[in-house]
Amino acid sequence: MKTTEVEQKIRTMEKFDEKLIKENSSGGFPEMIDKILSEKGVSRADIICVLNCDRSYGYQILNGTRNPTRKQIVQIGLYLGLDCGTMQKLLTLGGRSALYVRRPEDAKIFYCLEHKMDYDKACEFIWRKDEQ
Repeated sequence: MKTTEVEQKIRTMEKFDEKLIKENSSGGFPEMIDKILSEKGVSRADIICVLNCDRSYGYQILNGTRNPTRKQIVQIGLYLGLDCGTMQKLLTLGGRSALYVRRPEDAKIFYCLEHKMDYDKACEFIWRKDEQ
């Protein structure tokens, strides 16, 4: 069921129906990552390499036992070639702030996502060493 349909049902229900919400839950960060990885044919090991972190720490992020940083979520999204809407949802599920295009770094991230920029080029563009 689409989010708008769930919203409409909530508006019109006389008594709150938890079953409806549970059946239409979007899940959390780990569930969304697993779904995207499966759709794109990318392994968890590939994502951990992209994050350049310890293997066990990477799996903890992907399993939901550790919270990813905002930058890690963005790196995952760029690597997977996500669209802006999916990136926003991933950031929200990861407990991080959504992209706000009036912030320079976020504007760059948005640009890279919209223009389907190559992962390495996008990272260089967003996080140039000379700007840090």
